[in-house]
Amino acid sequence: MASVQVVAGVRYFVHPQVIGTITESPNSQSIIPAIFLIHDMIRNAAHTPSGSIVQQFRYFQDDDVYNEGFSHSVIIRKSITLFSDSISSALERFEQNDPALKIYTLATSPPGGLRAGPYFLHGQNIHQAWRLYDDVLDAFIFGLVPDDVFEPKRFTPLEVLSQDGIRKSIAVPSRLYRDRSESKPLSGSRFCLKDIFRVAGVKTTMMSRAYTDLYEPETESADYVKKLISLGAVIVGKTKMTQFASSDEPTDQWIDFHCPINPRGDMYQSPEGSSSGAAVALAGYPWLDESIGGDSAGSIRAPATSNGLFSIRPTVGSTSMDGIVVNSPMFDVVGLFGRNLSHLYHLTNNTLDNRVDAASFPKRIIYPLDFFPHSDATQQAMVEDFITILERFLGTKRTEISIAERWEQFPPREAQGKSLEEYLAKSAFWPLCHDYYHGFDDFRNKYKRTFGTEPYVGPVVRYRWGVGQSVTADDYQTYVGELKVFRDWFDQIIFSKDPHTLSNAIMIMPTPSSHHTIGAKFISPVLGMPQVVLPFGQMPYESRVSGRVEHRPIAGTFVGAQDNDLMLIKLAKRAFQMAKWPTTIDTGRYMFPVGDNRRNVAPYDFVSL
Repeated sequence: MASVQVVAGVRYFVHPQVIGTITESPNSQSIIPAIFLIHDMIRNAAHTPSGSIVQQFRYFQDDDVYNEGFSHSVIIRKSITLFSDSISSALERFEQNDPALKIYTLATSPPGGLRAGPYFLHGQNIHQAWRLYDDVLDAFIFGLVPDDVFEPKRFTPLEVLSQDGIRKSIAVPSRLYRDRSESKPLSGSRFCLKDIFRVAGVKTTMMSRAYTDLYEPETESADYVKKLISLGAVIVGKTKMTQFASSDEPTDQWIDFHCPINPRGDMYQSPEGSSSGAAVALAGYPWLDESIGGDSAGSIRAPATSNGLFSIRPTVGSTSMDGIVVNSPMFDVVGLFGRNLSHLYHLTNNTLDNRVDAASFPKRIIYPLDFFPHSDATQQAMVEDFITILERFLGTKRTEISIAERWEQFPPREAQGKSLEEYLAKSAFWPLCHDYYHGFDDFRNKYKRTFGTEPYVGPVVRYRWGVGQSVTADDYQTYVGELKVFRDWFDQIIFSKDPHTLSNAIMIMPTPSSHHTIGAKFISPVLGMPQVVLPFGQMPYESRVSGRVEHRPIAGTFVGAQDNDLMLIKLAKRAFQMAKWPTTIDTGRYMFPVGDNRRNVAPYDFVSL
């Protein structure tokens, strides 16, 4: 059986699993596109004006997998014609409107029955139809297909290229195959995963030729992947990332694989961060619903900003990291991207373990002078708009502070008179590199034994491993102790948890940029706090690539105390709604239709989402 079929000009993958059979034996052994209709659909059609099946059943028309080419063959339940004369007359009318129409009867179906939707017939066997989309942004390392569509446990890489042979293809099933329920709140949602997540049946590449050559396909999926699947998620592929989840910049630092293409603006801007492929895919492809990455020191937050997506770096320890290749157990978290704040809340609420929501919102907004104002006046003006809507929503004014000055005023005795910058000079990056280096000890040793040479890695990984190798066990314990002192001090002096709001303040942050311990990249990882990224504006720039004015995303971001992940998303959504700012983001060149205001966003009339 050929796995790729073309129906009305659209390419499809025919899933090999047989999910049912028909009674008849078609004369042709060719693969036949067909739709399965349930009893109520045909009965209701009997009372509608005469027309084709496509006109009769609008149920199918919102599905991106279905097209009219499927409507020339219909599968019905074996006893469906016994229900009423109206059903028989409706079927007769269908045949009259389409003389080539073939009607088949269902013989066997999976447990729970067959759902209405598009399928393929091969002989008497029924197969699911998965539409093929070309990965034009080079975001995926490969597509994934489950061996069992009902109970996915193992997967197979999709070995299909675009029609011109240049790009990979990604297969997605019809959303009509699944209904959401209380036990399956993610049912039918299409997900992609950063390549740090182990998935049974396929390799974890870490974007390294050496790593890919050394290891066999995984035998077990990561705990978080199993959780997604148990909740009904459809995993359609693994996305590219920087080598070993480092901080490579395109294009010269991407050694073994090429960098994904940022869909915003002129499509030549950096996609940023190690979760770049996961961000690019969601920002560029409307056929994808959700995207999962990971964050050590900016790997979710930076690509969310540059690719224009909502995101959350959750509280450290908010979900199991078993089966995920991490840079550092101290800092790494699963990170979530979203094009819609309601969807991001839904995903966070259903897949993380700390699902406590706040009874009310905090009344303090901390504005750290350590990071603000921006050097770019236009961007700072946009950030002022962002802070203003938070002030209006919370009914408060920001409190301007300098974290470094507060440290000078109320120093912990352990600092022994050192400034914050002196005390934490190596406390975050050096232990991170220590974990990063030793986390791949087995890989380097096994590769040397197997191939007789050291594995080649890019310049960023080589530098970080070099730093990590120089950190002694005593140094490491010193740095970990310094971080604990800082966390305790921050909790006492800056802000902490609250029994009602979960956080007694939020702190505005710039998007990740600095490598220093108290810089934007390390505040939330060091403190274990959740951080949300909220794109709200588009800054125009003259593109040397396209020769025209383009727009790059501008985002605001803030942190709160540990375990108030849901509160941060809800606060952002409510504040944006009150200000009539968009809570949904478009795919492609623009996040939002362009307007003539400072944020370059078209006027937005709030609609409840």
